[in-house]
Amino acid sequence: MNSKKLILYSSVFAIQGLSNAAIPVLPELAGEGNASPAVSSLLYSGYFIGAFLTLLPFGILADRIGNLKVAGLGIILTVISGLFISFSDNLWILGTSRFVEGMGCGAFFPAAYSMLAEWKDSQRSLGEFNFLLNAGLAAGVLFSGMLAEMGIKTAISIFTILAGFSFALLLPEAWKLISSGSSGWKKEKSGASNNKEYSGEQTETLMTFEPAGHLKKARKAFLESGFWKIWGISVLLYGATGLLTSNYPDYSADFLTKPELGLAISASYIAAMLSSLAAGRASADYKKIIRTGIVLAAVGVLLSIKAPLLAFLFIGAGGGAAVIGLVTAVSRISSSGFAMGIFNTGIYAGLGLVPVFGSLFIDPLGYETVFLGSSLVLLMMLCIKFE
Repeated sequence: MNSKKLILYSSVFAIQGLSNAAIPVLPELAGEGNASPAVSSLLYSGYFIGAFLTLLPFGILADRIGNLKVAGLGIILTVISGLFISFSDNLWILGTSRFVEGMGCGAFFPAAYSMLAEWKDSQRSLGEFNFLLNAGLAAGVLFSGMLAEMGIKTAISIFTILAGFSFALLLPEAWKLISSGSSGWKKEKSGASNNKEYSGEQTETLMTFEPAGHLKKARKAFLESGFWKIWGISVLLYGATGLLTSNYPDYSADFLTKPELGLAISASYIAAMLSSLAAGRASADYKKIIRTGIVLAAVGVLLSIKAPLLAFLFIGAGGGAAVIGLVTAVSRISSSGFAMGIFNTGIYAGLGLVPVFGSLFIDPLGYETVFLGSSLVLLMMLCIKFE
């Protein structure tokens, strides 16, 4: 395994593990005097707000200075935020640290996906990367709960140390870039953005970075290449599953215990891990992988009314498979950090906005009607045709 792949793989596990390690202990992090749903929601949302606001800017920066540099910045921000969360009990510092942690996510993922999309074994590497992504999410929740008796922040500290290990792996690569000077910068840039849509004058544009020209070409790629279809699917797919996940604790309160609910949600991460690996190694093209993921997720939402564990297995499998196909589809248009940044904003917009919007219909229509409607919306996406 080459050093860059090791950096990305170890980093995504640590970053996602740290992000989820805080969730089971949010009330305790807020403190006894501040333990309220509003404060817990602030600490929870701070991460996603930081990520959503910075995915696109950092994607552009990755095209400007190189993917590895921006991914490294994401790792550094993750380590810094983890240290502050581990050693501080001040609510404002904790809230700011969660936002900075989200910024680290916003820096890391567009650059990481751009690097992965350009490797010869890109689909397989994407599968392995997303396997570790979901493994980190599952491990964060699991170890945070298991180690809480040893200390509320024990799991947070562990994943901060793991992020520090990834930073240590980054140092030799950073030294190579510094010692090689301009030639190293050019080499890094050649691996930073092989933009299939903008070929020809790509290098000149990145060097001079003219905002008007950059936005014009981005608008052309978004509107004329079918990128908007991929972005729309990302919003609706992850929004529909996020709507279910965010409302399921209330919906299932009468027939599921907390441990049973935790088991069901954990099952979704495990299913996503396995489906990511399978999709990454599959010989099917990205269109079939995307459609398979949509069908699995839609079936999972339908099953949520009667079979919770099976439902979350299908939802996790659908999301894990679909993201491999979606990233592959984006890379066929452009593997730039800018394109990957836009793609990731679609996922975070879906996770952050669709549950809020969809929840407005629960009181007048009921949970089951809203879940059924979101499943039908997912199935309607099968009608979308890719070029």
